[in-house]
Amino acid sequence: MKRLSEQARRRDLRLVGADTAARLAQDTPQERAVFDETVELDVRDARACRAWAAGQKGLDAVVTIAELSVLPAAEIAQELGLPGNDPDAVRGIRYKDRCRRLLREAGFVQPESALCDGLEEARRFVQQTAPGPWVVKPRDGLASIGVCVVHDPEDLPAAVALASRATFMEEVTSPADGTPGSVRDSGRAARETFPFLVETYVSGAEYSAEGVFVGGTPLVLGLTRKLVTSGFISTSQRMPSGLDQATASAAQDTVARALTATGITHGAFHVELWVTDRGIVLGEFHIRTGGDFIHALVEHTRPGLEFYGMHLDDLLGNTPGPVPPVTRAARVQFLFPPAGRLRAVHGWDALTHHPAVLNADLMVSEGDVIPQTADSFTRAGVFVVGGATAEEVDTLAESLVAQLDFETA
Repeated sequence: MKRLSEQARRRDLRLVGADTAARLAQDTPQERAVFDETVELDVRDARACRAWAAGQKGLDAVVTIAELSVLPAAEIAQELGLPGNDPDAVRGIRYKDRCRRLLREAGFVQPESALCDGLEEARRFVQQTAPGPWVVKPRDGLASIGVCVVHDPEDLPAAVALASRATFMEEVTSPADGTPGSVRDSGRAARETFPFLVETYVSGAEYSAEGVFVGGTPLVLGLTRKLVTSGFISTSQRMPSGLDQATASAAQDTVARALTATGITHGAFHVELWVTDRGIVLGEFHIRTGGDFIHALVEHTRPGLEFYGMHLDDLLGNTPGPVPPVTRAARVQFLFPPAGRLRAVHGWDALTHHPAVLNADLMVSEGDVIPQTADSFTRAGVFVVGGATAEEVDTLAESLVAQLDFETA
């Protein structure tokens, strides 16, 4: 948000920040300073955001960096007649089963998948697609929450129980006119379980494509190499990706064509993909900058690039400047100390003062109980390093991890 604010103000833009009253009350003075003013609004509730927008004037663009606010932002833009994505196109990629179907119908390679309402439906799909493995996950999740790899059908009940209770949005039918498509925060839904997705496992190296729409056309700014745990939790992200030119070009072309097929026309994007024996297989689509400091990697590897500024220029109808070339490398490294009560951390101060460390954050303190890492929100720490080449940042990151010592009991 600080980067977005700085790049907006260099364009003489005034920023209005929106969030719930509870979240705004938690903001520090430094966090409040990124905005010129704030409004209390449930930014995850598409209906509430559209109703709020109906009485607004003087806004020129709407932007979000949050996954669960992409649809509400589209609703605001549509209500105000501003450049933005069609809310139906956003729904089409936000629900993973719809995105899989759309891409498959457009001719893109996709894993086999099924939207299931219960264990018996999941079992039928597993029987039809044996021998596996399979992935069970919420149809609308994020941050690897509720995601499991199932190698043995006997483990399916536990995976279904986890995925069917980890949902973030719910599509409901409007009682007034029977029109489907309204979306609300699932925390308000009086349901205990939700539809979930079961799909065949994709074997291949994981990457993601980062970019922004300019004039309705997706522009891929870079590919990120992604290393993950067996539960799909990112352990590191690196740019450049290290892919050979032919494979990188194929990945960029596939992502650009697929984005066009989804009907998305505006915004930054983060698209996950695998490089497999069958070619490029597309994963999840996100119409916002990548998390895990990926936005910082994009800007660091292209010195002078303003990632958010390009997005703002496009929304405001301004001609974007030239895209700086890739001349550097950067890597994000996450930390996974042993579970237990943390007694001490040795080597952290030295790491944070290393000249190549661009950012570092330790999310645990002495006395905290470190759990087994279950999702992206339970990782214990992170740092970002920059360097001249991919090999250099890989070597440095691994060296700095080796110098850290987490004492847990």
